Amino acid sequence: MWCRKLFQQIIGIAVTLLFLAGCGSPSPVATFTPQPPTPMPILPTSTPIPNAEEVVFTTDDGVQIAGTLFGQGTTVVVLAHMITSGQTSWHPFAQTLAEQGHSALAFDFRGYGQSEGTSDRDLYNKDLRAAIGFLRERGFERIVCIGASMGGNICGRVTHEPGLAGLVIISGPLLHTLDETNFADLTYPKLFIVSDMDRAAGIDITKDVQQMYDWSAEPKEIKVFSGSSHGIGMLSSQHGDEIRNLIMSFLASIA
Repeated sequence: MWCRKLFQQIIGIAVTLLFLAGCGSPSPVATFTPQPPTPMPILPTSTPIPNAEEVVFTTDDGVQIAGTLFGQGTTVVVLAHMITSGQTSWHPFAQTLAEQGHSALAFDFRGYGQSEGTSDRDLYNKDLRAAIGFLRERGFERIVCIGASMGGNICGRVTHEPGLAGLVIISGPLLHTLDETNFADLTYPKLFIVSDMDRAAGIDITKDVQQMYDWSAEPKEIKVFSGSSHGIGMLSSQHGDEIRNLIMSFLASIA
């Protein structure tokens, strides 16, 4: 009997060591911003997406960014993706926006999908600024930035970019030196969306989004939904229809 217990203990220790070896040391909570895995290239589809155009634009440091432009509306939404996904995660919502009479640009941050460059969280703001600049060159005068999780944080970093007419942050964390100066003097409409139990590696995302709202000047709105859904996952949660309608109403107020 004691041999069997000893054997079980040895096996348990071995499994634990293998797990820790595979995971590595945990990141400190205060600096949590996981680097994304190397994304698989997104191959061109054999059938074009209806009412969509594949586009490429260049950042101020020479990186080519790939995107997809949906719709033909005069108000355009630029969609910034999460750290765990690429532009395709926004495509269903972008198509919905197009059907509702808006335009939408979904794009891949550098190092994702068909975009050039290496993933670098400190440079994603350059990619988003290039996306906004591309839309200005296309003649859009009302540009709304919508970002989920990491994308929401990056939207918060470019709030003073010329051409912006609205801001929607979904589950955005307060990382990358975001502070009151990013929000306090913004005169265009702002919408903040989060779950009341949104937590990520010790970060209280609910609290972070509330802080962004508190820093912001009017006009502003915050909507806190029950549950723990995070980022773009909120659109497929039990509150998905309400969130989509909330965003559509927000856009209608800007148009």
